[in-house]
Amino acid sequence: MNGLQGIVHMFDQLTTIGLNIGLAAAAFFILLGGFEYMTAGGNPMAMERAKSALKNAAIGFAIILLARALAQLIQSSITGS
Repeated sequence: MNGLQGIVHMFDQLTTIGLNIGLAAAAFFILLGGFEYMTAGGNPMAMERAKSALKNAAIGFAIILLARALAQLIQSSITGS
């Protein structure tokens, strides 16, 4: 394995680890927001707080997926494949 292949392999491993950690965190916050919404008991403030948490978790999920796509685009442009 030459130097460029090693760097690309390490980059791929790091982005995979980051993706897995980010997706686990996003799933946790989606579950937490859903739990808060279900236990709001009709309290409008609690429901809005839960909706905000769900929205923020969904935005974070989208950012994670876009970051992985961007990393793959950069990797393919560097390696030429």
